[in-house]
Amino acid sequence: MPRVHDHYLPLAPERDMEVSIDDQGQLRTDSTGLTAQGWTWMLEVHYTARGYWRPPGITVKEGGQPRFTQYLETRQSGKRLLNLNGIEDLANVTLDLQNCRLSSRARLLGFPRPPLDDGPLVIIAPHPDDAELAAYGLYRQHAERAWILTLTAGERHKRLDRQYLPFLDPDLQSASRRKGWIRAWNSATTPMLAGLAQQRLYMLGYFNDTLGALLKTPTEHQPSFGDETLTPADFREWNLHPLASDEQANGAANRGVDLLADLERLLDEIRPSTVVTPHPEIDSHPDHRAASQALAMAMRNTRHRPQRVLLYVNHLKSQRGFPRGPAHAAAGVWPVQYAQSRLGPASLYSQPLDLETQREKAVAMDSMHDLRDKPGLERRLKRAVKRRLSGISPRQWPRYGQHDYFQTHIKAHEVFVQVDAEAFQASFDEP
Repeated sequence: MPRVHDHYLPLAPERDMEVSIDDQGQLRTDSTGLTAQGWTWMLEVHYTARGYWRPPGITVKEGGQPRFTQYLETRQSGKRLLNLNGIEDLANVTLDLQNCRLSSRARLLGFPRPPLDDGPLVIIAPHPDDAELAAYGLYRQHAERAWILTLTAGERHKRLDRQYLPFLDPDLQSASRRKGWIRAWNSATTPMLAGLAQQRLYMLGYFNDTLGALLKTPTEHQPSFGDETLTPADFREWNLHPLASDEQANGAANRGVDLLADLERLLDEIRPSTVVTPHPEIDSHPDHRAASQALAMAMRNTRHRPQRVLLYVNHLKSQRGFPRGPAHAAAGVWPVQYAQSRLGPASLYSQPLDLETQREKAVAMDSMHDLRDKPGLERRLKRAVKRRLSGISPRQWPRYGQHDYFQTHIKAHEVFVQVDAEAFQASFDEP
């Protein structure tokens, strides 16, 4: 018996209408004049999984032609949001079901798309590769106005045999220094594949796994876990323009006051209308949550205020393999249960990626050295068995890379929660 498990967020759709799904899977609605242009559309369905191992799938067809398939959880039933973005004619949608059944009643939710061309777009990346994982398609589409601020070099090494070239360096200190140097180079070059100019790529160079401590004791220097002699300047050599903390007499230190000064200066100089940052409630990585907190703290002291904030999630607690299914499948909304949020009711924004952009994203991810990590034998065997039992053809599991992200983040969509910038900032104020 499937376990009932609804997924939900506190959302505020501008359009909310009941629709039906007939026996042939045709989506039927009494509403007229529905248009895909200018909207993010989600279909709230109630599904029930069939079988034990094979993942439920819903293929969205337009005019009888398959567009993408969204995969759901096995052995569960409940409410899910089916991503319809990339569909041009909502009146001509048919759903083809695999290993599941749907209730005949559903809700079509519409969220107006934000005018992302109304000013610069800044992406906050806690580590090198976070911008690519969450928003490659987004920043590629807006390459002429996109900026990426990478907060840390991601330098920490824990094992010598896990270096990019195993045992290249003889000790963890030198291995960590080299890792940060390579990842800083990745962050300075990979976005140029999408057309971003190098002068709009900044490596702030603070240290991996320390952002929370920087904000807790902002005037204290926090040494790198990899090499205590490192400074942020060691990872800034490819910045074409100095940061605020570079102008200090002794240069930048790994301190919260320096991080905030850098963010404040950049926000006032760039004057973004949109900032993209990790979701502070859903993304489980401590550095990701601290990155968004640092953004909110910096916004309190800037002359310029963005219009909106888009929130992404790269790390989900106890949820390996989401979004579900092989590469190029659809991306759903995160499998969480949040009835309330300190951010308030929010909107959804889904960035559709055509197949060529998805392939470009795979190349961009492969250029990030940290995503070339090869999992251990046990995980590879479990993955192979799970894929074999899924019933999905082996040809549908592209082997772009060994890291799980090559399965989960090369999808037909990138999904964001959109909130007002003032509400985002206020959510971090003391109660």
